[in-house]
Amino acid sequence: MEIVFELAEIDGAVKEFLNVLQNIRVVTFSGELGAGKTTFIKQLCKALGVTDEVSSPTFSIIQEYFSLENGVIYHIDLYRIKNETEALNAGVEDCVDGRHWCFVEWPEKASGIFPAETVFVNLHIMGENKRKMIVNLPK
Repeated sequence: MEIVFELAEIDGAVKEFLNVLQNIRVVTFSGELGAGKTTFIKQLCKALGVTDEVSSPTFSIIQEYFSLENGVIYHIDLYRIKNETEALNAGVEDCVDGRHWCFVEWPEKASGIFPAETVFVNLHIMGENKRKMIVNLPK
């Protein structure tokens, strides 16, 4: 499935995306630097009721947020991780168990740790303010 959107219309893309997810809570985001992974996750967190400032967990690896409506929400950035062992040592496995919302950037760094019920998203730059998301739902 594809979702194409202008950055100015990201809220609509987030709503469409959340409808597609149904009950799946673990979502990974791949794409080149600047594709908008963090930007999209920030808007997802906002739509899920997070009121705290959402920022990239590049250095902390795991950022935990809370929403009154949705409970704990994890935002994970594996960019600085070298392999699955480092991801496991950082506690990522505990976050991707499917009990809580979990959004993961750079999943290719530890691709073997994700449950079968994971949505894999690839973000592509289509222009300065336009993005295309290719959404791969579990079979």
